[in-house]
Amino acid sequence: MRRIALAVLVVAAVAGVASANGRAPGTSTIHFRQGHETDIAAGMTFGLLLSHDGGVTWHWMCETAVGYGGLWDPDYSYTSSGALFATTFNGFKVNRNGCTFDSTPPGTLFVSTDELEANGNLLFASVDNTDDKVYKSTDDGVSFPTSTTPPGAMLNDWYTDLYVEPGQSANVWLASYRFSGNTKTLYVYKSVDGGASFTAVTVNGITPFTSNSTLTIDGVDALGNVYARLTLPAGSLNDVIYKLAPNATSWTQILSKADTISFLVRSNGDLIAATKTLGAWVSTNQGGNWTPLTSPPHINCLTENSAHEIWACTQNYGDSTMSIPSDGFGIMKTTDLTTWTGVLKFEDIQGPVDCASGTPQHDMCQQVNWCGLRQQLGITANPIDCSAVTADGPPDAGSGSGSGSGNVPPKGCCDTGSGSTAPMMMGLLVAVALLRRKRC
Repeated sequence: MRRIALAVLVVAAVAGVASANGRAPGTSTIHFRQGHETDIAAGMTFGLLLSHDGGVTWHWMCETAVGYGGLWDPDYSYTSSGALFATTFNGFKVNRNGCTFDSTPPGTLFVSTDELEANGNLLFASVDNTDDKVYKSTDDGVSFPTSTTPPGAMLNDWYTDLYVEPGQSANVWLASYRFSGNTKTLYVYKSVDGGASFTAVTVNGITPFTSNSTLTIDGVDALGNVYARLTLPAGSLNDVIYKLAPNATSWTQILSKADTISFLVRSNGDLIAATKTLGAWVSTNQGGNWTPLTSPPHINCLTENSAHEIWACTQNYGDSTMSIPSDGFGIMKTTDLTTWTGVLKFEDIQGPVDCASGTPQHDMCQQVNWCGLRQQLGITANPIDCSAVTADGPPDAGSGSGSGSGNVPPKGCCDTGSGSTAPMMMGLLVAVALLRRKRC
């Protein structure tokens, strides 16, 4: 099953280069540089945006420069040195010079998920055909001398999520699944020695689920409660949030919504659950009760920085097919869960990251794709003269030119649009094969 998933992703990547990836422009993830949070990396459906001034200005790298394409969203880790790691089709890559994503010692091992410990150590989980280990680096990804296989794990298991408890680098959680024929089994593991070894954790109570379901560990609070999200339980299109209390022998369901749930355990212990179509809620008693937020934006990711600001992936454009209105911004933030401030407006992207000739960022993003992206998203900045360029539309953005009207703009010339079934079929295959969604 995992081999099928990888094959589908490669097909999706090739199709993405030829005719756009079929997704509307949107924000997927938000990552702050550890210890230097004015540096921000935001994963997009059309590549990667970088800010070095706390979100005041943003510059773009296309998918080709990072090393992926299609419907895949890289998992990023942003270390205190400024190194930005990404899970790509060609292995676990790192950007240390601002322009190129280069190989790391794991080479071309296919990596599904990575995570930073509070002390700066870096973990990743391999799902390569030849490798099923969790690796650890203590030198900013220069080497990965420590590795372990969780008990009972096998080749072709898919690791869906690594999670390090905030302030507790020794406590690492890992979620995975395995197919045996058409039967899917979910697994959860915990390490109390920083990922050097793992023990199995119960999955009792997490039911029912289907072959399309995935499980992620979305937070641990100061009381030791662990929170997990299950996608697509049997018979519904819901997301479900479960809690495992300390010393409990079974998980307890605390929330279910008929939409994708973005979930956050705040540093103060509050829980936030948010959706794109149904609203958002806060719980101050570990999920015992939920209070709706007043007029929240339409959210598909959440994260909190060290200043206790909540940052959210929001809807720069509306989506009429899902009756989602525009928030006017692709990223918004709040300090009180009442007032939301816009941080990123796609139309205000300043330009591509400027890199030397011979790099993928220069040769593809700057010289080939930028003018198409500018036209499709309605970007007002013009650092490159696009007047003589016939924009075919960027290979990374799924839709149109961003007029600022709040609706997804019309499709560019090279998007396959609704007339082709290829993007839809690839999307369905990838969804069935992976169904992995990122935490910010």
